[in-house]
Amino acid sequence: MSHLTVDLYQSATQPEKFLALPAGTDPTELTGPMVFDRDYGEVVLYREGFEFDPEQTYVGVDAAKIAADILTVRWSMYGRGH
Repeated sequence: MSHLTVDLYQSATQPEKFLALPAGTDPTELTGPMVFDRDYGEVVLYREGFEFDPEQTYVGVDAAKIAADILTVRWSMYGRGH
C-alpha cells in the first residue's frame, strides 16, 4: 500500500483523541465522527500534510486500521497512548 497524505486533528475537549482525514478535507463538513463520539465535535489542526505510511509502526496506533478507514469512509478516529 502506498503512502497517504493526511491532515491530523486533535479533539479540543479530549486531547488524547485524534482524527485523520485525507489532506485538504474540511472536518466541519463531516458528521460521521461526531455521531460516534461527541468529543470530535470540535477539533483543532494538529498536523497538516502528514505522509502516512500504513506499513510503518506508529506508537499506540493501528496504522493498517487508520488506512482502511480513510480509504473506505474518508476519516479515522484514533487515540494516542491507549
